[in-house]
Amino acid sequence: MANKTITVKKGDTLSALAKANKTTVAKILAANPSITNPNLIRVNQKIMIPIGTEKSTSSSTSSVAAAAEVARLSALEKQKLQNEAKVTALNNKSGFVPSAIPVAPVVPVEPVEPPAVVPGSTITVDPATLSTTSSQTKDTFSLAQLQSRFSIAAAVIGADKSLQEALNKILGINGEPMITDPFLQEQIIKGTSWWQGQTDSQRQYDWARETNPGQFAADLQLNASEIVKKFAANGLNITAQDAVKYAEQMMKQSIIQDGKVIRFDADYINTLMSGAINFTKNDKIGDRVVYTKLSGNLETLAQSLYKQAWDYGYPQTMSNAGFTNWFETSMKGLVGGKLNPQQVDDQLQTRAKSFAPGLANLIDQGQTLRQAADPWLQAIADVWETDADSIDLNDEYVQRTINNTDEKGNVSPVNLFDAKKMARRSSKWDLTQNAKEEKTRIASRILQDFGFIQ
Repeated sequence: MANKTITVKKGDTLSALAKANKTTVAKILAANPSITNPNLIRVNQKIMIPIGTEKSTSSSTSSVAAAAEVARLSALEKQKLQNEAKVTALNNKSGFVPSAIPVAPVVPVEPVEPPAVVPGSTITVDPATLSTTSSQTKDTFSLAQLQSRFSIAAAVIGADKSLQEALNKILGINGEPMITDPFLQEQIIKGTSWWQGQTDSQRQYDWARETNPGQFAADLQLNASEIVKKFAANGLNITAQDAVKYAEQMMKQSIIQDGKVIRFDADYINTLMSGAINFTKNDKIGDRVVYTKLSGNLETLAQSLYKQAWDYGYPQTMSNAGFTNWFETSMKGLVGGKLNPQQVDDQLQTRAKSFAPGLANLIDQGQTLRQAADPWLQAIADVWETDADSIDLNDEYVQRTINNTDEKGNVSPVNLFDAKKMARRSSKWDLTQNAKEEKTRIASRILQDFGFIQ
């Protein structure tokens, strides 16, 4: 009988090949002694297919072969049911309840060792190449041989006691039969504290570190350098040791701690930077504490925050301790991403309307407190011969001007003429040049009226 050689394609099985070539699985196995498991052939594997005719065979022989094939298939189905019963029995025995995992149909393919993972890369897997229930030949390697041949995997296993116990259970080290069913092996691994205490990204991180240490070290150094640059841009100092620690955490992306997933992302770094701001170095302007020794982006942010607070009269309308607490909290919130500039503006706007209810409608239109009060501040500044920007919004006469209450209880600013008249009642007006000249003129007129001077 002649043979022809075919190359196994994805999805091929011996029974399908036998049917397509008008032969039997038994004949193919006879022509291919290297195939020890009729349910396990590999993609791209070369297989000899017997063709041609043989000497006449009796119908009884064909019937026997057919009956044997049916019996073999029945045995496989029976084995599948037995495997499922093993899973149930093992789970009941150990108390382990596996998560629901869909069982794929049997797809006999060659196992493929997972590729090295570059940190930060995305792993794409073709679902068609995966199987949790495909038949498997019993592994005859000892634990020492496994560690010798697969040192990387052994290093990961050796670092975790629960994985070692899982491997011993699968290999039957404790004297029980070796567990060869892949689905059952998967459940044992997923029952370990190693699996339950790590995220997928952390497992990829461990694999990258073990499989490609050179590339891993280069990526770690690059990521640590980027963190140092980000801290420096904000005028913050960070040790090389801390930078490496944070870079490792960022490369893990997330971990499970106390049953909760902690994510390491840009927000995490921002939170670290907000906690690293040094507020101990400060100066005073008048009786107000200000931070003048911040640098980089933090200096720009601080200046912007001071200006924003001044526009709403915030530093002048509260205690020094209260303003200091607001400033530090706002700086940390903005750097850490817990606040945005609009939220800070909304806070100041709400407080400004409470402080100056007579100007609330103007503030609602988008003006700051100083913008809304500017016409009245200018009128008072003319009387006091000073700069409107230097006027304290908390001054008694300013408050009377912008928050005047009428007989009906309505609060609104007085007209500008009355604002100037009110400003003249302040002792600040007595110190102006106009006040001195006016008082001199009045005194001269009185003296003239009484004849003391001509």
